[in-house]
Amino acid sequence: MKKLSAGKSVRIGAAVMFTAAVCAGSPFSSLADEAPRIIYSGDTSEKYGPGYVGGWKQEADGRFWYQNWDGSYTSGGWQLIDDKWYYFDEECYMLADAWADGEDGKRYRLGSDGAMLSSQDITVDGVSYTIAENGEATANAPAKSENELAAEAYAQSIVAQITNDSMTKPEKANAIYNWVRGNMTYTASGPKSDEAYSALYGFRRRSGCCYEYYAMSHYLLEAAGMPNIPVVRASDRDHYWNLVNVDGVWYHFDATPRKSGGRWCLVTTATLRNTWGAHNFDVSAYPQTP
Repeated sequence: MKKLSAGKSVRIGAAVMFTAAVCAGSPFSSLADEAPRIIYSGDTSEKYGPGYVGGWKQEADGRFWYQNWDGSYTSGGWQLIDDKWYYFDEECYMLADAWADGEDGKRYRLGSDGAMLSSQDITVDGVSYTIAENGEATANAPAKSENELAAEAYAQSIVAQITNDSMTKPEKANAIYNWVRGNMTYTASGPKSDEAYSALYGFRRRSGCCYEYYAMSHYLLEAAGMPNIPVVRASDRDHYWNLVNVDGVWYHFDATPRKSGGRWCLVTTATLRNTWGAHNFDVSAYPQTP
């Protein structure tokens, strides 16, 4: 499809979008035997004078396109038509029930009729979005389960008891490590399900396997303002621990005890190499430590 002109920027509310380029001639020359059907042309004689044949048209397979007053077709961008914004792909077809991109990574949702949605909440593929008045879509955080809320409450209560505002984050991490080590009994079995359920299992029973130690530590560290992610042993995927971000620096945090002893609170990958049998992992798959 040959473009006659490049798109130019226009403004939708507070958002800057781009108008489409236009295509020369009919985009359906290969389907000459199936002449398109005119769906809507508006009051063309008053708008553009006699002979105007533009407006909404539809292909035999149901797809729509829009013919402009000069005979061109909107392609590869946005166009305002009868006070509604529509998006057309590179072949000049209108998109519907789809996402369209604007500037700076902003996303806009097109309804079943192709018009851009605005001022509403929608759910797409199980994800909730809020659509602003200018059409910009923002994904909403998923609702937390009862187990997640309960695990957070347990963790916040414990952290409030064992830390204070005068402590640094490394000091808080050490206090959390000591609490988990001092209040948990290791068992070879545990639910090893989702983080929230496993954390609650540990908080309530004060026992569990490495996954419970990881899950409890996860919620406790988060409650103390330290984001963390799980690390899984590569050799058998049967040991879990935390990689925690402390003031912008990542460290390993493994509160699970060993018969042979050892303390792994805010340690580097280099330190873990000394106990590689318990902590081997794909170093390239995780943030680097000092």
